[in-house]
Amino acid sequence: MTQTTDNSGLNAENDESSDEVVGQPLKDKRDKNSPPTKVVIRRLPPSMTMEVFLDQISPVPENDYLYFVKADYSLGMNSFARAYINFVHQEDIFTFKEKFDGYIFVDQKGSEYPAVVEFAPFQKIPKKKPKKCDTKSGTIEQDPAYLKFLESLNQPEEVSLPSVEICLEEIETRDREIRANIGGRNSTPLIEYIKQKKAEKMRIREEKREERKRRDIEKKRQKVEERQRKKAERRDDKGKDHDTSKEKNRIGKEKINEEKGKNEPIIKVGNESIKDSG
Repeated sequence: MTQTTDNSGLNAENDESSDEVVGQPLKDKRDKNSPPTKVVIRRLPPSMTMEVFLDQISPVPENDYLYFVKADYSLGMNSFARAYINFVHQEDIFTFKEKFDGYIFVDQKGSEYPAVVEFAPFQKIPKKKPKKCDTKSGTIEQDPAYLKFLESLNQPEEVSLPSVEICLEEIETRDREIRANIGGRNSTPLIEYIKQKKAEKMRIREEKREERKRRDIEKKRQKVEERQRKKAERRDDKGKDHDTSKEKNRIGKEKINEEKGKNEPIIKVGNESIKDSG
């Protein structure tokens, strides 16, 4: 019997060959018209292991393939373990289904899980492909690149260092080039473009600043004019009220004088009439 385990819990049945198979590689010589012999046991407890599963279903009928898939806890409430069995004899399938279809499996915490036994959708048995041997394994000692490297270690190349005068001359030349570049301010089209963009931004910023200043000055001038206009209107209103009060006082005095004149007795002296004011 061949046994395999899988830790992912999400592999499809056609990916079973990617897991480690213990035993001889299996060859599937199944006829296309032959009845199905591979079943899947679903909804097993998530914490169940292969050893516990085999212990609970023992004795297992004769089979040539058994594949156990552990539960994937990332699925939450839908995380279940499952197992695939390929029976050798057709009659063992019905016996196994009658016994374990709906069978209650109990985990360590006492939770009950009714199992479901059905034919596996993928009836073929995956083959265990033999690993290809690396043809270059153990041939490093004959590798040309490695041999050349060993020769370079045994016979290091002589490195000729330049004289002090040549080094000083190179340093002075490099310093002169740096000073020339700094003094001449060598420019490129990209630098000129960046300068133009920067100058344009500065110009736009200055224009906006001047426009804000002009608007602020205009607002202040309008406020001053508005205050002066209101003061002038208040002065005009006060002057009109003063003239009106004077006119009213004058008219009132005239009326009083007229009333007094009507009430005074008139004394005739000769041809003239004089008012007696008492």
